[in-house]
Amino acid sequence: MTLALPEITAPEVFLVDDEEVNLTLFQRALAGQSYRLRFFRDGAEVMRSIEAGDLPDLVVSDVMMPTLDGFTLCERIKGDPRTRRIPIVLVTGLEGAKDKFRGLEAGADDFLTKPFHPLELQARVRNLVQLKHLTDQLEARNRLLADSNLLLEERVRDRTRELEALTIGIVAALEKANALKDGDTGLHIQRVSAYSYALARHMGLPGDVASAIRRYAPLHDVGKVGIPDEILKKEGKLTPEEYRVMQQHTLFGWELLGLARAEPMARNVARFHHERWDGTGYPDGLAGEAIPMEARIVALADVYDALTTRRCYKEAYSTDQAEEILRQESGRHFDPLATEAFFGAIGEIHDIRQTYSDPE
Repeated sequence: MTLALPEITAPEVFLVDDEEVNLTLFQRALAGQSYRLRFFRDGAEVMRSIEAGDLPDLVVSDVMMPTLDGFTLCERIKGDPRTRRIPIVLVTGLEGAKDKFRGLEAGADDFLTKPFHPLELQARVRNLVQLKHLTDQLEARNRLLADSNLLLEERVRDRTRELEALTIGIVAALEKANALKDGDTGLHIQRVSAYSYALARHMGLPGDVASAIRRYAPLHDVGKVGIPDEILKKEGKLTPEEYRVMQQHTLFGWELLGLARAEPMARNVARFHHERWDGTGYPDGLAGEAIPMEARIVALADVYDALTTRRCYKEAYSTDQAEEILRQESGRHFDPLATEAFFGAIGEIHDIRQTYSDPE
C-alpha cells in the first residue's frame, strides 16, 4: 500500500516587528532562501491571520511591540493545539537572563539578539523550518498509517467473518457426516464447544482466543469420517490393532483441515486433543506445554463429555464419578491449570450439560 503524503510547498515564514527597518533587515537576510515571507506590525495582526486559517511554518518576532508583544504572541501560539508545533524565533535587544527565561517559559524555540548577522538568522530559520517539515511529514505519515490501519482492521474483520462462515459450513457438513457414521455422537460437539469456551475464559485467555477455541472445538473429531464403521461403531473394547486404527482419526483430521485451509488452531485441536500432559498420549507423544493450549482445553472437555454420556461401548458415569476422575488425572492426563479452571467453572459446566443433554 502506497502512502500519499501532502504536496511539499515553499515554507511560509511570518516576520513580525513594529519597525519598518527591522522588517527590511529580515527580508534582506531571508531573500533568495525559497521562503514565502509575510510581514506583520504586531502580534495582534499575526493572531488575526492565524484565526482566519493561515498557519505559518515559522514565526520570527520582535519582543517589544505595541498591542501584543512577542512574549504574549508566543504564549498564544504555543497554547493552541492547532499551532503549538509552529517554531518561533524571538528577536530582542534584551540580553538579561530573566528575559530569555521568560521567552522559554512562553515556548520560544530560539532567540536572536540584536544586532544580528544575516547568516545567523538564515541558519536558525533553516534549521527550525527543516525540523518543522520533518515533524509535519511524520505526523502526516502517522495519520495515513492510522487510516490505513483502520482500513486493514476492517478488512481483517471482514475476512474473519468469512472464515467463521466457512468454518460453520465445514462444521455443519462434517457434523452431519459424523452423525451418519457415529449414532452415539448426539450433541457431543455442542457440549465440547461450550465446555471449551468456559474453560478458556476461566483460564484468563483473551476473549478473541476463547471465542476461536469455541469455534474450532467442534472440529476435534472430524477425522473420524475416515475410520471404518466396524471400528467406529464397535460395541465393546477395541483390539490393539483396532485401537491403532482409531488413533489415526487425529491425523486424518489434521490432513482434512489442511486441505480445507483451516486456521492452525483448528488443525491443532484435531491433531493434538488426545495428547496427555505426561507425554503418554497420541499421535505425537507431546507433553506439558508442548501441547497447544487449545488442544489441552478441548482434551479435558472431550473426556468429561465422554465420561458423562452413554456411548455404544459403555454406560455414562455420574457427574461425581467423572469429576473425581478429572481430579485424579490432573497433572497426568490433563493440564493442571485447565483442571483448576474446570472446577472454577463447575456451575457453568453443569448448566451446559443440562442445556445440551441428549434426548432419551
